[in-house]
Amino acid sequence: MAVSAARARASAEEGRILVLALVYALIAVALVLTVVAASAVHLQRKRVLAIADAAAADAADAVDERAYYAPDGGVDGRGVPLSEESVRASVTAYLERSGAAAEVGGIAVGDGTGSPDGRTAVVVLVAHLAPPWSAVGPVRLGGGVDVRVSSRAVARLR
Repeated sequence: MAVSAARARASAEEGRILVLALVYALIAVALVLTVVAASAVHLQRKRVLAIADAAAADAADAVDERAYYAPDGGVDGRGVPLSEESVRASVTAYLERSGAAAEVGGIAVGDGTGSPDGRTAVVVLVAHLAPPWSAVGPVRLGGGVDVRVSSRAVARLR
């Protein structure tokens, strides 16, 4: 009689251990997916920052054509300064030429892109970043995150 009671308890506990193992497995999978998603978004952000750095370097070489063709050859003989328009146009052209906007997806030139002092090219890019599997399945797993990165490059005027 005691043996059958012990067997009944053991068989009832086997089902509970299976449920506990499934819960732990789900927790482990959720943690792995969270870490992978955070890593993917971080790497995408670093890529957007690298694009902003390259666009700033390219924009620092851009010249203001009105000042370039001015009779005095630039402002105060210091060379041709950068302008808001030349920096913004250079960044837009760089994004189109390099295909960076299509590579990361959703990159736009942000407010603040320009040249505050005529020597520094400031590039602000805004992008929407999402984990790789955020749109998979019937339920969207998070909408992603909007990031704003900025980079500066100084033009050497001669």
